[in-house]
Amino acid sequence: MRPTALAPLRDTLLVALGLGSCTPRPAGAPPADAGQPPVAAPQAIPAQSIPTTRGYVQEEDGTVHRASAATCVADNPRPACVDPGDRNAGGCTADAACRDGANPRCIQDSGQIGRFCQCDYSCATDSDCKTGQLCVCGEALGGGHHSMCVTAQCQQDSDCPSGTCGVSVYHNGCSETRTLACRTQADTCTQNADCSEGQVCAHDANTSTWSCQGITCAIGRPLLIDGAARTATCVTRPDWHDIHPHLDCRDIDPTSARALAVHWQDIAALEHASVASFARFTLELLTLAAPPDLVADAQRAALDEVEHARLAYALASRFAGRPLGPGPLRTADLLLNRPLAAFVTALVHEGCIGETLGAAEAELLAEHADPTLAPQLRQIAADETRHAALAWRTLQWLLTHHGDPVRHAARAALETSATELSAAPEGHPTTALTAPIATAWGLLPHATVMAHRRLTLDTVVRPLLTTLLGPTDPDLRS
Repeated sequence: MRPTALAPLRDTLLVALGLGSCTPRPAGAPPADAGQPPVAAPQAIPAQSIPTTRGYVQEEDGTVHRASAATCVADNPRPACVDPGDRNAGGCTADAACRDGANPRCIQDSGQIGRFCQCDYSCATDSDCKTGQLCVCGEALGGGHHSMCVTAQCQQDSDCPSGTCGVSVYHNGCSETRTLACRTQADTCTQNADCSEGQVCAHDANTSTWSCQGITCAIGRPLLIDGAARTATCVTRPDWHDIHPHLDCRDIDPTSARALAVHWQDIAALEHASVASFARFTLELLTLAAPPDLVADAQRAALDEVEHARLAYALASRFAGRPLGPGPLRTADLLLNRPLAAFVTALVHEGCIGETLGAAEAELLAEHADPTLAPQLRQIAADETRHAALAWRTLQWLLTHHGDPVRHAARAALETSATELSAAPEGHPTTALTAPIATAWGLLPHATVMAHRRLTLDTVVRPLLTTLLGPTDPDLRS
């Protein structure tokens, strides 16, 4: 999609805010690195054997577990910062600016927003890590990692009833999660070979088990709890796939059909969880004494997400050859009444950015889709545009009533999202689909999707936020 093709989306959102129908494009957009592939992601399986003296054991199938506390090499081979760029105001320029961990380094990186610098930390022993974390050696993480402090649900094999405290490394397409967690009898996989093409066997914080996981970073409004997307498991049931789009997919081979079924199951689970996300959003709007138009539109958006989920489950069911739908969604720990800054941060991440990128992405998918699927994708694009407008209008209302605290939180949230997009990987699992089949049924190459998200961030989100918040803050230079 050309940058000019995003102009209607930008103008629609500006009109929704009462700010006119045009705004200047940031100088230099699209960035000079447009079209370059994202940074390669670390692989889940360690690339070399692990010295047994470091407390980690690598099995023949490639899985790794922690037998005992380890002493790691704390060297960080990543290059030092030489070009901080101009798109990551929260970054660093020297090691001295990094104060949030042991062995600090200000390292050079690049990706979908161009070149930037960020703080990076390594560890030698567990004492270098914060509470709830342990030091995992680079060899145990694999894929060119250096030693890192990771979230730890077990300290060593003897802590686990199964006798295995496994090392989990999983990249969902946007960011990487590294965890030490017990293997359990309820696990549905033990190694990557147990999973379908495009998936890895990794720990799932939602279920506290190890399961096959693919790319679950779909742009939109996720249900985030403690920073992780919460979704329901997929089960066999007939009532969530009663939308029957006419799909001319008779010539899809079984391998491609299985990969498409997995992809649409992931999308369906995220769309289903979006219903709960909008329910939380509605309740928080009521707590903030929001005007009735915002509350009503939030309710309508939740109903839209029900239809999006039904369509995605219908597609997953069609490709899987059996009726699929959601299991129970765990919501007991869903926090309400978050502090204003936390609410604004979530609003910008999930709504202003997530829904805006979602609208642009759905339109991009529709451009490449089979004619029998394209109309549904265009309807989703229209729905997501309304949802994005709701988020931007909510931010505008909050600015009117709360001023600078909202403005500062919104700017910080934009830069955090930009950094996450910049670190998006190239080397994550890919599906077994050939390109024509993948694009026809809603699955574009990851590098294409990430480049489009970057372009949307630069040509739609940044100008909107600059117009809404004001252009004077150096954090918004572009």
